[in-house]
Amino acid sequence: MQDEEVRTGEETAADAAPDGAAGVDELAAAQQARAELEDKNLRLMAELRNTVQRAAREREESLRYAEADFARELLIVLDDLERTLAAAGDARSDDPLLSGVRLVYEQFLKVLRARHIEPIVAVGEPFDPALHEAMLQQPSTEHPAGTVMQELARGYTMHSRVIRPTRVIVSSGPPAPAEP
Repeated sequence: MQDEEVRTGEETAADAAPDGAAGVDELAAAQQARAELEDKNLRLMAELRNTVQRAAREREESLRYAEADFARELLIVLDDLERTLAAAGDARSDDPLLSGVRLVYEQFLKVLRARHIEPIVAVGEPFDPALHEAMLQQPSTEHPAGTVMQELARGYTMHSRVIRPTRVIVSSGPPAPAEP
């Protein structure tokens, strides 16, 4: 038993000696472990910073477009005002009721612009499925194929994002010649 105790004492003495080869290996392993932990810590800090920034961007984005659903509902009222003005096109221009409707319409557009809601220009433009919703396609000698000929319902963007596409009639090009 004394031999075992002596060996155990020798092993303990060798392990405790920092000048030995085992001490150098332990030091290198500890330094490598420390470097790995520092790298892991830096990665976690970067991931946390990215998560915080992404959350801030998402919060800003949701606030920016929070009014979009409400705006879509208001656009129906704007459409009705436009139809009213179009129907009254033949009426006297000095009619006080018509002047009042025009005033309300202009004020409505001003409020929408203040909220960064802008109409989409469609007539004469190439058809863009991101901005336009094709309702019909018709032959036309005036418009080349794929060009918006007529606007059925105006579309709008909010901060450059489409909140309602423009409903349009698209040209299919010149009509085919009649066969004899």
